[in-house]
Amino acid sequence: MKFVVRFILSTLTILIVNTFVQAQPARQDSLKEIQRQIDILTQEIEKMKLGEVSETHYQPVQGLGPAASRVYSLKKSGASLAGYGELTYQNYAKKRDNGANANTVSRIDYLRNVLYVGFRFNDWIVFNSELEFEHASTGEGAEERGEVSVEFGYVDLMFSKNFNVRAGMVVIPVGIINEKHEPSTFFGTLRPQVERSVIPSTWRGIGVGAYGELAPSLHYRGYIIEGLSAAGFSANDGVRGGRQDGSNAIAQDLGVTGKLEYTGIAGGIIGTSFYIGNSGQGSTDALGEVSAFTSVWSLHGEYAWQGLELRALYAQTSIDQADRVSVLTNETIGSSAKGFYVVAGYDVLPIILPGTSHYLAPFLQYEQLNTQASVASGYTANKANDRSTLTFGLSYKPHPNVAFKFDYRDNKNEAGTGLNQWNVAVNYLF
Repeated sequence: MKFVVRFILSTLTILIVNTFVQAQPARQDSLKEIQRQIDILTQEIEKMKLGEVSETHYQPVQGLGPAASRVYSLKKSGASLAGYGELTYQNYAKKRDNGANANTVSRIDYLRNVLYVGFRFNDWIVFNSELEFEHASTGEGAEERGEVSVEFGYVDLMFSKNFNVRAGMVVIPVGIINEKHEPSTFFGTLRPQVERSVIPSTWRGIGVGAYGELAPSLHYRGYIIEGLSAAGFSANDGVRGGRQDGSNAIAQDLGVTGKLEYTGIAGGIIGTSFYIGNSGQGSTDALGEVSAFTSVWSLHGEYAWQGLELRALYAQTSIDQADRVSVLTNETIGSSAKGFYVVAGYDVLPIILPGTSHYLAPFLQYEQLNTQASVASGYTANKANDRSTLTFGLSYKPHPNVAFKFDYRDNKNEAGTGLNQWNVAVNYLF
């Protein structure tokens, strides 16, 4: 009804103005001003026709990706729907760096399709959730490893700019990609390996904590959450397999995690983040209970200026009692893991086609990591876990929320068994 009334009033206004124009021998500048007002009214009518679509804004909130933040833009009580997805094609070289046959088949995959469902109860209580469908299937066969997962699902009590409470399944605020993992927001077709094996993105857990602003432009997030499980640690992927994902998680050991970010630099973010906690989860051996105290720490920065975008991250993990964890897992678990990456891209289309709304950015990324940077006495590290990757490619966006990507990855390791690949991806968020 409101739309109908506004439409009728706007239409009548235009008719009256047109009548006035025809009836008066107005000066040329007056005619231009009247025409400008008509154009404005016409645009308003179009916005009313489009309704919510024309008013959708994607603005990251408290570290979340732009689509994940959709519920916070609601002006009144109600539900919100958003999401993202990514499809990838990975083509591998026929031979490894040492000349051995790779025998690694190419893969094409609907990697994930995600729905964000949120609900604003009132001006200070919000529910937000992420439901992820992976690999286009939930089958259990050898070639069907898909699954449906709750990536997060929490309730916010928003008391003030400085202090708010969050409880439920939360995303661990460590690094960059873990919170902002929507693929349209980063350059590569794949997430950086450092933020998969040193920081195990996407990493989530059930917990409770607080977030807000400590001082102008200084934001914090901190939670008490379920701990990692050392039984899932591995030599190649570090602590990644220790994520319990809030799925009937063992809660003998809890963890503490937090992040500080400063956004007072125009176009820039500087931050540090951490996780600490025992990971034994009640495991025992001949010496008694295994504590396996685990810490993850990172330092990161982001900067954007005109068409230039930069990101950099350093992360490290340490595991106490790595020798006992190695017995528990029957693998040589690194007592420390380290890694870093830097990436730069530049949107060249404004130079080639001034005024265009499209985006085309060549980018270059270099990363280095070692999940066995140090090992317990009596154990030997595998040189293949000391890795580096140089990636270069293109990201094209016909719309800010739709990306087509191509990149080539030169994968190397100290064992000489690196395997190069090139990838294509289609990404979207809504």
